[in-house]
Amino acid sequence: MKVTKLKRILIVTTTDLTIIRSLQKAFGKAGIEAHGFNPYINNWFDRHIIHHLNKQAHNLRILPKDRYFFNDHPMSHLQYRSRMLLEKVEEISPDLVLIIRGISITEDVMRKIRGRAVLFGWWVEGEEMIEEPLKEMDFFDHYFFISSSCVEESRKRGFGKTSLLRHSVDPDIFHPVECEKRYDWCFVGAWSHKRQAYIEKAAAVSGNGAIYGKKWFKKNIFNPSIRKAVKGKYIRGDGLIRLYGETRVALNISRWNIADEKRTGENMRVLEVPACRAALLTEDSQSLSAIVTPQRHVIAFNGIDDFGKRLAYYIGNEGERLEVAREGFEHVTSRYSYEDMAKAIIERYGEHQGAG
Repeated sequence: MKVTKLKRILIVTTTDLTIIRSLQKAFGKAGIEAHGFNPYINNWFDRHIIHHLNKQAHNLRILPKDRYFFNDHPMSHLQYRSRMLLEKVEEISPDLVLIIRGISITEDVMRKIRGRAVLFGWWVEGEEMIEEPLKEMDFFDHYFFISSSCVEESRKRGFGKTSLLRHSVDPDIFHPVECEKRYDWCFVGAWSHKRQAYIEKAAAVSGNGAIYGKKWFKKNIFNPSIRKAVKGKYIRGDGLIRLYGETRVALNISRWNIADEKRTGENMRVLEVPACRAALLTEDSQSLSAIVTPQRHVIAFNGIDDFGKRLAYYIGNEGERLEVAREGFEHVTSRYSYEDMAKAIIERYGEHQGAG
């Protein structure tokens, strides 16, 4: 491949398209043309036929939950989105394709993309799922992780072209909103067994909470203390920003199955809530203090009992809660920009081209 300066990039991510928009602005400031692709585009045959048949096979236990019929059918979601991605690459001829992982693309398409452009990956899921990216890393010219332990493990397995790339926050999207407080706590995210236990503790501390996420109402039909807190399945954009402004303490409880104190990756909420000048109560971890200072920029808890105590304390102590929100806002908005993320990606591209 000819050595070239990065002029055009294609960013592939899931339904959270805010990352694409924020990176497009950042790359644009660097004079680089940035395009986005959402791999969750689909067709009617997969949605109404293939998906329905797989769902019934799972419900009847004909097929394990992690297996699917018709994966090789040209209209299956896997084949369809892979084909559409390749068409996008052929249409815009990018120098670099960045695939933000947590999605699957066929091996044939991965090879064809790499034959046309430099291919970078970025794993933004939990580190307990590291075997998934490790199986595909040979297809990539460089691979980023949000977890330092994933970087270490991948290097142990012989993958040298890997590095840490943490999340950033866009102040044009996540920003303070001045409004009256309506809730003592809020949580945004899908239901899980782990989260259920913590939300039950939150409801015991205060019945004045708000929950947005899939399956919460269904899983708490006979649990009125939680059911009444469920406000909807989805909340995005201005509604999400306003929710943080209306809440005394926002909660961050991951679904990742790594003990809090051993985890080395953080999700986007660690930056997004403080950027709204709101107090965040989040799990402690090995990496949290590398991003923010616990009990200064965010409120960190260790275990469910500590979670309950800290939630009650900060709901009742406005002065300290506002100080955490203020310091957290100043810290994250001055340190974690998409411009810095774009710069890191550009530098890796330059290193790869130089090596090539």
